[in-house]
Amino acid sequence: MPVTATFSILGDLVKNIGGEHIILNTLVGADGDAHVYQPTPADAHAVSAARLVFVNGLGFEGWLERLIKASGFEGVQVDATEGIEAIPFEKGDEHGEGGQAFEWAGVFELSPGSYKWSFAKIDGKYADPAMGMVILQADGVEAAEEKAEKLLKSSNAVARNHNDVLVAQDTAYALTFDGSRELTVFSVNIYKEGRYAFFTGHMPVEFEADEHFFKDAAGKDVEPLAQRPDTGHHGHHGHGAVDPHAWQNPENVVTYVNNIAASLIKIDPANKAAYNRNRDVYVAELKTLDASIQARINKVPESKRTVVTSHDAFGYFAKRYGLKFEAPQGMSTESEASAKDVAKLIMQIKKEAISAVFVESITDNRLMEQISRETGAKIGGTLYSDALSGPEGPASTYLDMMRHNSLVILEALSS
Repeated sequence: MPVTATFSILGDLVKNIGGEHIILNTLVGADGDAHVYQPTPADAHAVSAARLVFVNGLGFEGWLERLIKASGFEGVQVDATEGIEAIPFEKGDEHGEGGQAFEWAGVFELSPGSYKWSFAKIDGKYADPAMGMVILQADGVEAAEEKAEKLLKSSNAVARNHNDVLVAQDTAYALTFDGSRELTVFSVNIYKEGRYAFFTGHMPVEFEADEHFFKDAAGKDVEPLAQRPDTGHHGHHGHGAVDPHAWQNPENVVTYVNNIAASLIKIDPANKAAYNRNRDVYVAELKTLDASIQARINKVPESKRTVVTSHDAFGYFAKRYGLKFEAPQGMSTESEASAKDVAKLIMQIKKEAISAVFVESITDNRLMEQISRETGAKIGGTLYSDALSGPEGPASTYLDMMRHNSLVILEALSS
């Protein structure tokens, strides 16, 4: 029976429960970053052929809705996290709050040409009848943030309406959406190749219905290189502001495999006994794993339980085992850390005498290396957060990933 899982960790769980009775396709494979994944035509074909598509849910797969629609998928979508109590974002988890004039910022690599930025009605109305926007040529959000703030707070915004043209300039736009239309569209003209930072008064996904908000002249989706906050994880069509990395707690993974087994049994009742047997064996392994991790962490003094990682993917692990995780990036690898956040973290590392920081398998580690140099904290090792390693690596299965992470953390915190 052909089934699809959205990323490697979930794929491993599905494989353990489905066993020989399924033909598994995993969209984002080992060492792949689901935060920046862009579906291919081959992926759409695989999804269309699947009887079941297993997804994490909780807003993790921001690209999923468009892929499902493009594929013509007619099977059953299974949210593996259904029934899990998700951890909500704490205030401050999302960059761009705290009195800023913009709610979202994104950086795009653009070639000269004309692009379309669209705003759609959701449930018959726009999220807001108007919105401010600034477009500046800049290498990153941080480089243009101060100027964008000033422009958005000024009283000299230029009014623009449906079909009007926007360009990169030192002026804010006041965009007004046409209430008589389901979709208000603006042309964005780029005259010089480079990186451009867009600052908006609302999250783009608040105005995203059936298609991506930013497209090139050929109608192809244009994705940001970096954004604050990450729209793939929160605020996307009602997913809510929650942490999607629920697999970092083995207790939650019991719910994952229960949901996987139940969905396989429903579509393939002839193999019910096999699916239940596989689930029971795996749940026993999860409980053994959970107990062993807890025993290891219990050896670390509470005053030494602060872990610094690249991006904030370990909230469930921290809550389960009594650790504190800090990260310069937000919930997604697409999020861009601000200089203020980095400076605050460096001060905390020095104050608490944190001896080690950790890099991640799916992130650009230059920022963590900088933090290590400035604080004297060593690089404690590589953690696997959102993806498994390849078959020769230390985290080629979910169980191995959790064992590896806990051992690396324990060794660094105990030194």
